[in-house]
Amino acid sequence: MTRPSRPGTIQDAVRRAYVAVGGVENAAADMGLSLSSASYGTELREDRPGGLGVNYLDRLGRVDVAAALPVAQHFATLAGGVFQPIDWSGPIAGGVHTLTREFSDVLQVHAEAHSSTSGDPADYTPEEARRQICEIDELVGAALRLRAAMVAKAGGAA
Repeated sequence: MTRPSRPGTIQDAVRRAYVAVGGVENAAADMGLSLSSASYGTELREDRPGGLGVNYLDRLGRVDVAAALPVAQHFATLAGGVFQPIDWSGPIAGGVHTLTREFSDVLQVHAEAHSSTSGDPADYTPEEARRQICEIDELVGAALRLRAAMVAKAGGAA
């Protein structure tokens, strides 16, 4: 069991990484740390900064990639961006077709959200916004898969 943490802090990212691997006990074992040392990684104290070494978080993410997600999201937010996991299992062939289809889906949700059948035609309702986020995520994924294919064809140059 991990202690409560303030959302948006590194301690919260560490706590979520622990949850992703099944709890602090599993995380401690995966990182080769004592339970108390792993627990220390979620401690927020004003008299001394708590935390867990980045090397340990790197090790945990390598043991179980699910643990890397909250840490990547945390640092991406600090850098003024977002981290979006990508499913690389899809086919690359037809990448432009997939990209345009996903963009079409984004436009479709946008049109529905601003139609007379919407609960708020001047804006997105919360449900419409959730649907649009899913469509945007699929569009971004398609774009990044296509980009990765082009980088590979260019010989690794980005």
